[in-house]
Amino acid sequence: MERMGQFNRRRGLRREILGRLYDGWFERGGEPSILSGDEINGETEKKLAYRYLAEKGLLRMSPIGDGSFEVSITVQGIDRIEMTGENE
Repeated sequence: MERMGQFNRRRGLRREILGRLYDGWFERGGEPSILSGDEINGETEKKLAYRYLAEKGLLRMSPIGDGSFEVSITVQGIDRIEMTGENE
């Protein structure tokens, strides 16, 4: 039973991240988000969520030299949100 709770929390975290990137992409006219290394790498669950989403091709991350990252939802990520309604 606890494992199902972990699955649900992890899926929820990934949906939350992707949803924020989706909203931000439209708010900033397609410009990427700038996130600190601490935001992405600080907490293990969050680090793994970003890694998972990147490996699935749902977001793109690029280091920008000061420990920060440009992070943007991909067209596949937009499609996922819009097809599943996971941002609502």
